Amino acid sequence: MACLSGCYGWQDDVTLYGVAFQKASVDEHGFVIGRIAGDMIVSGRPCAKGWLHLHPNGIPAGFTAAKDFTLGRFTIPAGTWVFQNPDGVITVCAFPRDVEIQGHLCRGGMGGSEGVQAAFYPSGALKQFFVREPDRIDGILCETKLVKPGIELYEDGHLRSAILAEDCTVDGHPFHKGDPIRLTPTGHLAT
Repeated sequence: MACLSGCYGWQDDVTLYGVAFQKASVDEHGFVIGRIAGDMIVSGRPCAKGWLHLHPNGIPAGFTAAKDFTLGRFTIPAGTWVFQNPDGVITVCAFPRDVEIQGHLCRGGMGGSEGVQAAFYPSGALKQFFVREPDRIDGILCETKLVKPGIELYEDGHLRSAILAEDCTVDGHPFHKGDPIRLTPTGHLAT
């Protein structure tokens, strides 16, 4: 979420989109990356002291949650790095610790914008996540490795894709532990 190209120089003690920054930079599209001196509410989100990224419309793009807040289906804990789209819809979180979401213990603990991430549908439903211990979803034991894709769910919570944590048979086809599997919304093998 940093200004990858076209960032202009850093400005000290500047107010942009109604937010007082200690230091900030704006790219040619109006995207802001900067540091705030204290916790504050920005467009209804509790942003913690430190880095704050704003979309060109002033909506937070990335921030650390200053306190716990509810996102429809679960509570985002303080210390979570949160990514939002320009409409203010939360799309990704990097949790400071493991967090249970919709019955799944999502891995956290590495923190910040580069930590282990969980992704969400616009409805707030869990879309993709990582686990420390295997998780059984729709009868299939799934695992994750940080160097491989996480477990992916359909919006209704059914398994879409994962790495298998044990040998199993799906639709008459044998699979081995460590194999990737991809399912249709009705729970059959995707072709």
